[in-house]
Amino acid sequence: MTDQPKWPWLAEQRWDDLLFIHWPIPYEDLRPHVPEQFELETFNGDAWISIVPFQGNKNRFRGMPTPIPFVSSFLELNVRTYIRYKGEPGVYFFSFDADSNAAVAGARTVVSLPYMKAKMSIKRTMQEVLFRSQRIQKNAHSARFYARYRPTSQASFAKFGSLTHWLAERYCLFNIKGDKVLKGPINHSPWKLQEAELEVEMDDLVPFLPQKHFSAAPLVHYSKTKKVHFYPFETVGEKK
Repeated sequence: MTDQPKWPWLAEQRWDDLLFIHWPIPYEDLRPHVPEQFELETFNGDAWISIVPFQGNKNRFRGMPTPIPFVSSFLELNVRTYIRYKGEPGVYFFSFDADSNAAVAGARTVVSLPYMKAKMSIKRTMQEVLFRSQRIQKNAHSARFYARYRPTSQASFAKFGSLTHWLAERYCLFNIKGDKVLKGPINHSPWKLQEAELEVEMDDLVPFLPQKHFSAAPLVHYSKTKKVHFYPFETVGEKK
């Protein structure tokens, strides 16, 4: 992690069958869509958009031996980019789709994260994972996503200084709620990732960017499972 969180971890979750799908985006095309308080980071001149589907399992609060009722397991699909705030690297999320009413309502109300309700499914075979999402949130783009993916290599840690390490090893998110800048720290062991084959289709998931940016083959990495700890959000600045 970068900075030590002020408080003990609050909740635990396990991410299963997670896929990182990364595309380079010209800085000038993405910069207008990131709040001006945040520095949009680049790697070798490119900004990056990532789409991340996974299943969150065994969600529990600290001190609770059993999973949280109604949100013990749910599917999620998020769209993110890479930023810095006051010199600290993190992630900025454009959207979260989830199939849990409780998760959507809680995240939108408590920390103003852009969660939206979606009809989602995941199917697993011995060889591959099939993930589907259709957004059904009122007054939102009816974004659709389909992915068929499977790992194709042995798992390994990303080399420090590599693009994969730069993309994956991020340990907080930043968001704006009202006139405050919030930081949400997370903690987990370093990513041990596998290369993966991917078949993907999507509509309106990133409506603010030209679709030509997603025509090239993306950089793809797979993780079978990862245990994560979430910490209370901290106010780290003010919106000016």
